[in-house]
Amino acid sequence: MSNLMRQFQLMKHYFIASALVFIVGMVLGAWYSSQFQAFIEMQLKGLEQLTKSISDKANPQWSMFWLIFWNNAWKSIVIIGMGAFFGVLPLFFLLSNGLLLGYVMAVSAEKQSVLYVIKAILPHGIIEIPAVVFACAFGLRLGVLVLKSFSALLSQERSQKYRDEFRGFIKALGPVIIIIVVSLTAAAIIESTLTYWLVKQG
Repeated sequence: MSNLMRQFQLMKHYFIASALVFIVGMVLGAWYSSQFQAFIEMQLKGLEQLTKSISDKANPQWSMFWLIFWNNAWKSIVIIGMGAFFGVLPLFFLLSNGLLLGYVMAVSAEKQSVLYVIKAILPHGIIEIPAVVFACAFGLRLGVLVLKSFSALLSQERSQKYRDEFRGFIKALGPVIIIIVVSLTAAAIIESTLTYWLVKQG
């Protein structure tokens, strides 16, 4: 537990950086979507196909829960590991998801209302978004640790220091993944029940 708390303390700047990248993505998606129209349309087509596959099921809410949970949990865990490639993929994941969310929020607010956007995103998003940012922050730190390890090859003293830092990080990943999975399970339950019901009300 002490190692986990220490890792959280070391993660502070990574959490802030990840949140800022996500917010930048949202701003770009909401106000500068025309610059990224091809990418956004490609992402929306993928979401549309997933939605159609759910609507054909006997119990769409249950199918929605599993789809949302597995999609978010799997991607979040994978993105931590992909952070080993110098943290590039977690940053891209944050930016692209922020971009899509910002675009959807802006379009929904224009076509429906701001209240509709709040009902469609806030209930589950208040858990889901921090969990995704949390996962990406750990992926980003993994990338930084890999870079540090390469830079320390010429120094025995620094090499040992970064090995210890890397070991502490790896030991914390088990509890971190549990926290992410539990959070995303709660978010998926809320999205497939409360959010689903609120959106149906219009």
